[in-house]
Amino acid sequence: MRIISDFHNHISYTSAQAMVRSAHQRGLKICGISEHISQTVEGRPVLAHMPQEGVIMPMEEYRQQVLEAARLEHIDVRLGLEVDFYPGKNEEIQASLSGYTWDFLIGSIHDVDALHYDRVKEDFGREKGEALWLRYFELLREAVSSGFFQVVSHPVRMRTTNPYLPPTFDQELERLAAEATHCNVALELNGFDVLTYPDVVRRLMRACALQGTAISCGSDAHYPEEVGQAHTKFEDILREADIRQVRIWKQQQLEEYTIEDF
Repeated sequence: MRIISDFHNHISYTSAQAMVRSAHQRGLKICGISEHISQTVEGRPVLAHMPQEGVIMPMEEYRQQVLEAARLEHIDVRLGLEVDFYPGKNEEIQASLSGYTWDFLIGSIHDVDALHYDRVKEDFGREKGEALWLRYFELLREAVSSGFFQVVSHPVRMRTTNPYLPPTFDQELERLAAEATHCNVALELNGFDVLTYPDVVRRLMRACALQGTAISCGSDAHYPEEVGQAHTKFEDILREADIRQVRIWKQQQLEEYTIEDF
């Protein structure tokens, strides 16, 4: 495997040790653990509407579990958190992180103006669907420029429930990628997205290549067997886009490595 990092993994359904062990067994060299902030005691009150995924734990317990997994499994583990970007709540959300240190913070958009879009079952229809995509891209750009995050995750996740891509979709991807480059924030190549709607992800990666945008690779794994779940496909997509660098972080300081033998 040429991609040696996976910087988007959750532990609330299993354990940090199980996820880190799986990463090691799959030949990864660096494993980033990034539980949802809404799965912590401190973050839950402000994001109580978010679906609960497994165990909710105090933030310090989560941190210690990840650090202990790193000690036991002898692999380079980076401690992170997936943090929602939510206008009107960002001050409270960020306050819940006060006093803790992280290797990286992932910014995520799960709500578009109070609509939790990836759990909606209704057919939006074209007019509403296109408008939602445009608002989603606006929020993604705000998250990128907020200064809160090292990486913004799954930038095409709205495709889960909304197939109504606007005519300007590729231009919107390029605007997002340009903003990320300007702010020195990475965009994520996400395993769930690649396995579910790879063509849209390819369009994202083309935009990133055009704008020279940094890329982070993350499985978005919730169970050990999902760690590295799309890395082979990642390599194909990055090769097609002629992207050779992958960004990682330690103590919020960026590092990069080159994918060999492309």
